[in-house]
Amino acid sequence: MSKKQKIFLIFLLLPLLTQAAGLVPCGGPGERDCTACHLLDLVQNVWDFALRIAFLIVIIMFVYGGLRMIFSVGDPKSIEAGKKTLTSAIIGLVIILAAWLIVNTIFWFIAFMGGEDYTGNWFNIQCPK
Repeated sequence: MSKKQKIFLIFLLLPLLTQAAGLVPCGGPGERDCTACHLLDLVQNVWDFALRIAFLIVIIMFVYGGLRMIFSVGDPKSIEAGKKTLTSAIIGLVIILAAWLIVNTIFWFIAFMGGEDYTGNWFNIQCPK
């Protein structure tokens, strides 16, 4: 896949991942004033977008690696390149899931030690209305 094709694919799929609302639901015409909680809301929106992009890239690379192996017609270099792409996609997915698990485990440990229990909602920030 050439660099131009990759850029085209990103710009083709990017609108599917964006949301109609702004990054922060405050400060605009007819909206309430921004607070510190809205800054966290911005971080969450950017993080959610980054995760969607990361999962999309993992899926695309997984499909690309599989198709490269299928259409290799017995060429050992293409089969090896397809396997390497699949392995990289799986490693990327494991890294993404491990990062989430590590953060969740830290919040679980804080709750276990007697602190606030954010284990079920640390990834879903809700600002007061």
